[in-house]
Amino acid sequence: MFLGLEYPGGYARRTDGNTPKDYGRHYEKVGNYSDINLEGRDIEPKGTKGMIRLMHFPGYVLKNANNRYEMISKTAVNGFARPNQSVEMAFMTYLEGLWKKPKSFLHYNNWFEPKAKDLSGDGLINIYREFKAATVPYGINLDAVVPDNGWQNTRSIWDPLPKFFPNGIKDVKKLSDRLRAEGTGFGLWLSINGYVNKIDWGLAEGYKEAKPNAYFAKFGRYYSLSSTQYKDTVLKKIPLLAKETGTIYFKHDFNQLSDLAEGNNHPATDRHGHEANLDACLEVLVATRKMNPEIYQNMTNWVWFSPWWLKYADALWMLAGDDGTNGNWPEISTRAMASTDRDTYLWRMWGNPADRPLVPISRLMTHGIIKTSDGRMESQSDNLQDWQEYVLMHYGRGTLLKEWYISPSAMHPDEWKALCTVHNWAKAHQKALNNTFFVGGRPDEGHAYGYIGWDGDKGVLVARNPDGREQKLRIPFNQSIHFGGQNGTVFHANVVFPYADAYPQHFIAGQEIEIVLPGYATMAFEFEKGKPENAVTLPALPVVKTSEDTDGPINEITLPVTVNDRCDLLVTGFPDLPELRIDGNTVVPVRTSKSKINNFAGYAVAGMPSTVAKAWNMASFDLKPYLGKKIKISYKGMGAFKSFLLIEQAVDGNKVTTGNDKLWPITNNSRRQTIPLINKTH
Repeated sequence: MFLGLEYPGGYARRTDGNTPKDYGRHYEKVGNYSDINLEGRDIEPKGTKGMIRLMHFPGYVLKNANNRYEMISKTAVNGFARPNQSVEMAFMTYLEGLWKKPKSFLHYNNWFEPKAKDLSGDGLINIYREFKAATVPYGINLDAVVPDNGWQNTRSIWDPLPKFFPNGIKDVKKLSDRLRAEGTGFGLWLSINGYVNKIDWGLAEGYKEAKPNAYFAKFGRYYSLSSTQYKDTVLKKIPLLAKETGTIYFKHDFNQLSDLAEGNNHPATDRHGHEANLDACLEVLVATRKMNPEIYQNMTNWVWFSPWWLKYADALWMLAGDDGTNGNWPEISTRAMASTDRDTYLWRMWGNPADRPLVPISRLMTHGIIKTSDGRMESQSDNLQDWQEYVLMHYGRGTLLKEWYISPSAMHPDEWKALCTVHNWAKAHQKALNNTFFVGGRPDEGHAYGYIGWDGDKGVLVARNPDGREQKLRIPFNQSIHFGGQNGTVFHANVVFPYADAYPQHFIAGQEIEIVLPGYATMAFEFEKGKPENAVTLPALPVVKTSEDTDGPINEITLPVTVNDRCDLLVTGFPDLPELRIDGNTVVPVRTSKSKINNFAGYAVAGMPSTVAKAWNMASFDLKPYLGKKIKISYKGMGAFKSFLLIEQAVDGNKVTTGNDKLWPITNNSRRQTIPLINKTH
């Protein structure tokens, strides 16, 4: 059975009428969470066994059309699961009848690109033309081009900036019309409460400022959405902006919804101010949707993971730092650390099946794919496969809101190919990816993990191993990942990235799936009924002899000539790298990286720091010049370090089925394996 209020600001308590406690779930105080103080008014002092309570805090009674005062509660639902159906699956089936229908939305956001910030000329048009030239050959077109913060006159309530739009909204419409004529739509960034705008200007005009609680007082100022003048203005202005400019997407940022001020149409408490401002916000969303039923509405900062938001919004922010890299665990690729950053936040919120939000991961805004002219979130040594794996992880989460913070001038043809084929593959598997679940352990502590989704008897898994050692990823094969098929049915998987081949094991519905991931591997799998076909046999690994002398450990190894791609010696020092020699000669690394322990944005650090992360430095040495030779690797150093051999040997790969909707099997004629060499603990 499930019971709840169909309202993002509702509260439910069970067991004794007081469980769970407010902010009692682990995911409710993680990242840049929304903190509203209920002052204990959600607690029933005489709670009893089996009591279930639903509540919200509406504030003042209102006069109705009959001149009578009334208070109308939010709608409640009481539902039941069918026989052999989990309650979670039953609830999600019910929610699907109420929410905004899931849809994919691909857009470019101009936040990181200086030449796209000037909205008065052809900057935005030219950027779109560059995108179109690169993506149309793959059958892809952007749904919209979106100016982020900066288009508005901050001394107004969402009027355009005269610098860019001297004729006001008419000029915004001209820009929108020009983009539509080029073949795409138009979207806008807009904070409903006026955050980032000049609040002192508004006060002089008679608008009311919200009084934030102690948590939100650490951040910027904003208007009270529930105050009469401001609410009336945005209820007219925002829907009209959508209608008159042809806007098809709004990124609604900074949703504090906290107001303790007197005179803003609610009692001066956090709980009442929250509900009054939330109600006004929902009114704006509904009014905008009436103006344009197809508008895509993205609610970002300081929302919370209530599934009832999805009645009003298409996407919710994942409550992370805006972007960044996670340097808690040794990885040589900056792009890999960027994936670890996003996925560690998602693990923290969705990693526990017994206590995870009822918002699908696919309905999250994750800040998309970032590739900029200034090299943001990448290093010069990052290669094409690093880029492809980063893109694949973004899409593998099931993300429906596909944000491209991409500077076309920074892209090479093969990077476009990698991006566009992943996009089309995800589109072809959208039904399964709409339903993804996080599986595995904490990414920034070296654990294997991934995202799996099912559409009937078809499944998709995108998985990563952020460590050098081979790992087994264990995945439930039952209703906890919304697999609704018959237990006992035999399934197999095909590897579709980074090569195309059968996976050699079969899986039985109702029993745990076990996937072996090589070290530092990102892989994609497609599941279907039936037994597996024969897979390519893995090459034999070279034998390693390890010894010790007075300076430190030694590896002796004969490297095979059959290497097709990488043959890397990966060494990590904690924190210092050992002095390394090959056959007595000092060698220079081709790639290096270093730790950034618990490098989470200050506003999103809550609940995130790892207690086991420790400082490290990592280096990668190219051993391909030594293929076919016996070499001696000697390490000299006082501290802890570990080393691996990452080797990709040639195989007779299967013939690849090509197509714009097929993943590019970039290493189809080789197979990655890793060998632990040294693990010096002190």
